[in-house]
Amino acid sequence: MSTRAILYDKPECPFCWRVRMALHRCGLVYDRRDHESREAEWKSLTSSGTVPVLRIGELVMTDSSVMLEYLNHRFGGLWPQSPEVAANARSTAIEADRGVGSAVRDLVFECRDRPPELWDRSTIDKAVTHWQQAMPALEHALGDGDFFVPEMGVTDYVLATRFGLAMAYGMPRADSAPLNAWYERICRRPEYMETAPQRVIAAIDKGWQA
Repeated sequence: MSTRAILYDKPECPFCWRVRMALHRCGLVYDRRDHESREAEWKSLTSSGTVPVLRIGELVMTDSSVMLEYLNHRFGGLWPQSPEVAANARSTAIEADRGVGSAVRDLVFECRDRPPELWDRSTIDKAVTHWQQAMPALEHALGDGDFFVPEMGVTDYVLATRFGLAMAYGMPRADSAPLNAWYERICRRPEYMETAPQRVIAAIDKGWQA
């Protein structure tokens, strides 16, 4: 398939970002289009009005999980080959979106584009509590591995985008040496650094405060 891919996205959307990471990893050349600047074009492809939207020729995908499955089927390497290991990796990714994802979302939505004096501190405190509560299960899932998926894959992408946004919006660093070491390895990967939002890049340059 030689048709150039088109990705409609927004920079800080974690679902868009994980797809950008996978596209970079797979070496699939694509045009990245801001969904707001191409609103009519984007909305003609999705009834839900969400991003990301990935178009490759006549194929249109409107859910990030479908995009990641497609890229894995086409290029391989994003999910483990073993059914048992893949099932465990998928379960971890789903739990990450439910637990870590909700905590980071609440923090970002409370703080983004608002001055600190308008932040609801109770909302932020709850987000931090839920974030820290999610860490033991993630540390257990990581085990002794360098990544959640051997050679890094979708589960790592799902969590990496959440960790990056958490850091950028002032979430405390995970109280876990293995998870912090995992994230440091993530930050050395080109598919992460070359697709990350500018706010995350700036936070990485400053370092994550405990």
